[in-house]
Amino acid sequence: MSAVLEGRGLRHAYGATPVLGGVDLALEPGEVVALLGPSGSGKSTLLHLLAGLLRPDSGEVWLAGERFDPLSERRRSDRRLRQMGFVFQLGDLVPELTIAENVELPLRLTGVRAAVARARALAMLDRLGVADHAHKRVSEVSGGQAQRGAVARALVHRPPVVLADEPTGSLDTTTGELVLEALVDAATAQGTAVLLVTHEMRVASWAHRDVLLRDGRVVGAAGSAPEVATTAVSA
Repeated sequence: MSAVLEGRGLRHAYGATPVLGGVDLALEPGEVVALLGPSGSGKSTLLHLLAGLLRPDSGEVWLAGERFDPLSERRRSDRRLRQMGFVFQLGDLVPELTIAENVELPLRLTGVRAAVARARALAMLDRLGVADHAHKRVSEVSGGQAQRGAVARALVHRPPVVLADEPTGSLDTTTGELVLEALVDAATAQGTAVLLVTHEMRVASWAHRDVLLRDGRVVGAAGSAPEVATTAVSA
């Protein structure tokens, strides 16, 4: 099975300070990978390089079989919109919108008709157990419900890749487990590759394999990619 997102020999520095020293990382469809490491190890920089938010000083990023890093900012932004989903520590939902309207955003921005986008958003929210809160604003739901809304937004357009940066960092243990279960189950059902950036072994335990980053280099890995079906389910 070929990688859907791959970084090859990635190096990056901020001024004279090296951050990444030649990192290789590949994600296969349906695979959940935990990227672990202490603060300052380069996890966030690697995430930004893989997402096309930064360009590497050297090395390459490949997305869905095509070279990603040399594209123009506009083309990288378009590829992110269509082929990636993101979950952040605080969810980053738009507070003025309802949960359903937030989930619809990736679909509407890519030209999906309003009625179709609404139906798909509600179906995804139902799968994640928060359909009852679809028409509430972010301020009217709990942190865990909002974060499951963020997971729904990341998955609703069926991207080949989801990048999750400390997705349970602001949640209590029980709520965080519910969010991780929803993310992993929905992603693997759709054949989506998930990169979980975390410093917690509890979060990493949900992954199929772990990659340990220290001082800008991969220093360890464990586990193996699962055999999964990659046919997207309807939503």
